[in-house]
Amino acid sequence: MSSPAHSTDNTPIEAPPAHTDAYMDMDARRGMWKGFGVFTARSSLLLMMVVGYATFTLTMGIPWIGAMIGFAAFGIICGLLMNMGGAWIATVIGLCILGLFVQLMIALGSALF
Repeated sequence: MSSPAHSTDNTPIEAPPAHTDAYMDMDARRGMWKGFGVFTARSSLLLMMVVGYATFTLTMGIPWIGAMIGFAAFGIICGLLMNMGGAWIATVIGLCILGLFVQLMIALGSALF
């Protein structure tokens, strides 16, 4: 008696319908998972930078400019170590410029009071 794993049945195997995973292009699947990994890495590092900056400035009493420079350096160094490329560095610099603009608006707003 033979087991199902060693069947000697020579009937042809039916192909699954075209709408199932078996017909997904493997390059598309690899690209999807690579994109998911890049998105996860970038968003995780961005979240660490934002939470760290807020923690340092609000709870530890570190001046905002020192925390911004420190976390910008942290973000750029981590981005270089993780091979995130120039777009990540541009993102960090853009966030620093946005932070400077927000601090300028805060200073102008507090000068009105």
